[in-house]
Amino acid sequence: MTLDDCAKTLADGLTLQVKRGLVKDYVQGTAVESAIRGRMDVSTSLRDRTLYKQRMVCIYEDYTENCPLNRIVKAGAKLLISCPDISEENRKRLQDLMIYFSTVDNISLRRMSWRINYGKNGPAYKPMVEACRFAAQELL
Repeated sequence: MTLDDCAKTLADGLTLQVKRGLVKDYVQGTAVESAIRGRMDVSTSLRDRTLYKQRMVCIYEDYTENCPLNRIVKAGAKLLISCPDISEENRKRLQDLMIYFSTVDNISLRRMSWRINYGKNGPAYKPMVEACRFAAQELL
């Protein structure tokens, strides 16, 4: 498998996935809020003394596209876009698809743990993640 094949696999898979809608998942977050959002973390609020400022540490979950599978695919696509070995057609397709990943965070594939829980999205995302893994092994 060449890097151009990886780029084609990734571009084809992303095109289909964008048409279906990107995968969303619950991502846990913690914030200091003046209004309760999610669960209250009383012990942290007491330790950090946020109650004196009339604020509370809250633990909440957001249903967002910013999930690990989308982060891996975005990082792999960016890596392949910067590679000189892929065809101009595949590079253009990947660049056009990056518009849909504006809300997804950037990660580094260099320190990536490749133990991934695909869940119900396995059949759609597994070829794309494998293409990203191959590209990362070849280029990093």
